[in-house]
Amino acid sequence: VVGLVLSHPAACNALAKYASANIKDVELDFIHQHAKGILASSPISYLKAAQLRGSLFQDSCDSDAISSVFTKFYVDHTEPLAVLEQYKKKGQWCLGELLDGHEFLAVFPIAPVSLVHHE
Repeated sequence: VVGLVLSHPAACNALAKYASANIKDVELDFIHQHAKGILASSPISYLKAAQLRGSLFQDSCDSDAISSVFTKFYVDHTEPLAVLEQYKKKGQWCLGELLDGHEFLAVFPIAPVSLVHHE
């Protein structure tokens, strides 16, 4: 499993490519099933305590967020939001909106790497 909690869509897209996935076809069920455990096992303290947000995690979500984490980082999202609009225009995005104080949560399954033995 590989994942990111980050506000920039291009970083999420790069991780998707690393995982041989497409950012528009993220396995949302996989994120839903594993997100809580992944954050709980993180060595980063603010992620352990972070709240999962978006329609993937909240029954009564009142925003267009789908897979995000409330990190309480209130930073300027001007550039990430501009990039996000480009992804959305191309139909290349499925993680939802980026809200103030939030970051996207992208998680992908990856195949285990097998060791190559030379004889």
